[in-house]
Amino acid sequence: MGHRAGILTRALLAVITRRPLGTPPGTTAIRHSSEVRSMVMVLTLAEIPLAFLVSGILPPAGRIPHAVLELALILTGFGVLAAMARNPHTVSAERVALRTGFMGGLELPRPMVRSANQAIRTIEGRGLRRVPTKASAVACSIGSSVNMRILLEEPVPVELGDGQSLDVDTVYISADSPEAITRALKNSAVHQ
Repeated sequence: MGHRAGILTRALLAVITRRPLGTPPGTTAIRHSSEVRSMVMVLTLAEIPLAFLVSGILPPAGRIPHAVLELALILTGFGVLAAMARNPHTVSAERVALRTGFMGGLELPRPMVRSANQAIRTIEGRGLRRVPTKASAVACSIGSSVNMRILLEEPVPVELGDGQSLDVDTVYISADSPEAITRALKNSAVHQ
């Protein structure tokens, strides 16, 4: 849990200090997880006035611990938003990096990526995980909704967070613009 807290903290500080994203030349960044970002933004913003309302109901001795808890909750919400914004999917002629924001990701050699197409489905869980209905597939998303399927030329070994390795030929992801990731893959194939 400490590793994820560090990711959220660094992302939030980078947004506050307006540090540029730092995408290398020749690399295309594609945003992801818009549905999760929207939900987290609404919940985080709704928590601010709610914190004041609850604080007004609490006895004076409980207000400071409540304020600390609420501050941590609100900063965590903004940290999640910052981490998703600062860790987009990236495509270059050498690598395809598929990210979840703060729950890890997957890097693939660009020549191993055959194609990408739209595939709207729900895959339970979050982060880098197995797809229960297909033994050679993983999902890499912060939410359970995915909208893209990336097919690989041949199976690639992928380390899952549980310490196990899986040979993968399909990766499901969430991308805000499926057309952008398809275009980026086509453009990077031209430059190989």
